[in-house]
Amino acid sequence: MRPVVLFVLLLTGCATGAGGPNDNSGLGNCAWRVCVRPINTNSGRAYQAINREPVPATIVLTFRSPGNLQLRAGRPIETVVPAQSDTILVHMSDVLRDPSNSAGLSIAIDLGASTTEADADYLYAVPFGGERPRELIQGFDGTDSHLASMRYSLDFAMPQGTPILAARGGTVFYLQDGFTRGGTNPDLLERANLVAVAHRDGTMASYGHLRSGIRVSVGDTVRVGDVLGSSGATGFVGQPHLHFHVGKRMLGEPGRTIPIKLRGRDGRPLNLEVGSLFAPGREAG
Repeated sequence: MRPVVLFVLLLTGCATGAGGPNDNSGLGNCAWRVCVRPINTNSGRAYQAINREPVPATIVLTFRSPGNLQLRAGRPIETVVPAQSDTILVHMSDVLRDPSNSAGLSIAIDLGASTTEADADYLYAVPFGGERPRELIQGFDGTDSHLASMRYSLDFAMPQGTPILAARGGTVFYLQDGFTRGGTNPDLLERANLVAVAHRDGTMASYGHLRSGIRVSVGDTVRVGDVLGSSGATGFVGQPHLHFHVGKRMLGEPGRTIPIKLRGRDGRPLNLEVGSLFAPGREAG
């Protein structure tokens, strides 16, 4: 499963790609609830980042031309902005007092940070409910689609309508809903319903190919076992299944997906061998 393209390239005054779930009009160049805005100073200009997401954001400023600003050494300028914080990314001085000679700037925003220290010992709960065990049909380094940056992903086969459960508590920070079609047409690559949940250590879990009608909203706090929605076959799929992965970055590298461990209802670690059957997780009471 290839998630919706969430890495957003923004040109000063113009944005391309998918924006965030909230309206950030008036705050500058935005993606999700992360914005970058210029601030005029007595000596030149500064660029401020405003992150209202529950995870860090990685922001890269690339100056294609300096205009009337004196750039510091080293380009591009990459900064990790902590969750729920504001940060000045760079201060620059005017070389010429000519406001018409503006700098050519591109801004790239990605949620998460490669420097996040994930809790490697955390045992994730099985991310689906129901009554019957389900087969792991593609695991880590799967030759079908779990390649390169998506290598640490898990696909579980299941009939549509199976409850999808939060494998770890956290905050819903992104979702995509409303798609009803699925198949192997490449046009469906970015048309999967999904839920993304932020965890307290800065990692993010993605639950993909869900049926339309997701049960949670952006900003909701979820516990282990809370129902997020129902399994489906939306987007680029060969059969109904749940795609599940955890990462430090939404699309950037390194860390778009990371190795994780699952536990059974008895709390013991599970062997993530392809072809194995996994008993469903326990829904929260």
